[in-house]
Amino acid sequence: MEGDSLYDLVKKQGHLSRELTIFYGIQLASIINYLHLAGTTPILHLDLQPKNLLLCHDAIKLIDFGLAASLKEANKPGERYGTVGCAAPEQYEAEAVLDERTDIYAIGTILCYLYTGKFPELPFIPASSMDRGLAAVIGQCICKEKENRYSTAQELMEQLRQLKKTETDAKKRLQSSSLTIALSGSKSGAGTTHIGIGLSVYLKNQGFPNLLEEKQDSFMGAGLFKFTKAKRDSYGLLHYRNLIIKPYYGAEVKLKDPPFHVHLMDWGENLSQALCMAPDAVILVCDASIWNQIHAFEAVEEVIRSGIPYAVIYNHWASDKKTCIPKGAQASVFFRAPYFSDPFTVNNELETFYQAVTNEILAETRGGKWDLPVMGWGKKVMKKLRIKERCFPGKG
Repeated sequence: MEGDSLYDLVKKQGHLSRELTIFYGIQLASIINYLHLAGTTPILHLDLQPKNLLLCHDAIKLIDFGLAASLKEANKPGERYGTVGCAAPEQYEAEAVLDERTDIYAIGTILCYLYTGKFPELPFIPASSMDRGLAAVIGQCICKEKENRYSTAQELMEQLRQLKKTETDAKKRLQSSSLTIALSGSKSGAGTTHIGIGLSVYLKNQGFPNLLEEKQDSFMGAGLFKFTKAKRDSYGLLHYRNLIIKPYYGAEVKLKDPPFHVHLMDWGENLSQALCMAPDAVILVCDASIWNQIHAFEAVEEVIRSGIPYAVIYNHWASDKKTCIPKGAQASVFFRAPYFSDPFTVNNELETFYQAVTNEILAETRGGKWDLPVMGWGKKVMKKLRIKERCFPGKG
């Protein structure tokens, strides 16, 4: 049977998005539900693990039925230990009774592995960055006491479908109209393009296709076209890894609008032009170097005067340094960018960072219409990423 296992998939590309975790989780619960109901007595697999789930054209196939047994046979004397990290606690207890909930425990460990890249430890304490709904499902699956788990795979499947519906409803709201986010720097070299690439990849990973457009010549598009295998499509867009870019072709070049509902516009240091276009939200990227603080301060003031929902990201930040923000500015919209050399790869820390930034600005646009479905982040993490100290000086 062809196809990588889900274990291989996570090892190659890192943990999966909430959307994909739920997508594969629903399939797995459906397979196990069929197995439990196929005969006159339930068939238990007893060795569910990511290596036994092959991915074939987005459909998962269950293999390795070496420990599988009917409910009656599974409870006869013998060893049915399963795989460490995935097997339920009762599989290691001599007098324990195995039933459908034993397989449900394993499904929970697989969901955790797909979403976090790690198998859960008991007692299960979800990371602060985990989606609360998905964490609750995983937690109920892997309760040590069987009585507290989902009773059937059908019940688990319905809960996962409910999570998917919540996500789908959010996407429908987002896709029912266009959303434009302008990115601009307080000065040249602040890192606007770097931040923009990461944001574009993050949104794509969360299931929101988007276009990153160069509104000035940062050499991003030209550089990717020249030094990589990026290809242009009929719209003049470049496709590279998880990114879709509309390069800067000059003001004289007119191209038809591509079909994207989410539009990220990289204005470089041209903040005034970005604000004049009246985007739905603005992300201002500031160089946090001491000698550039006055540029950052003035840029923040300009954004505030525009009345457009915004977030401010400080780049090149020293952890022991203070910064100044205008009096009356909302402290919650200021963030410190974590260091990342490759913006095309969004790791756990970056995912938490972009999750916080997007929810902060999108919750303010059009009455919260644009909220993303992934909402959870922890205070401990946010204290690390947000600006810790603030002062409100008069200018002069």
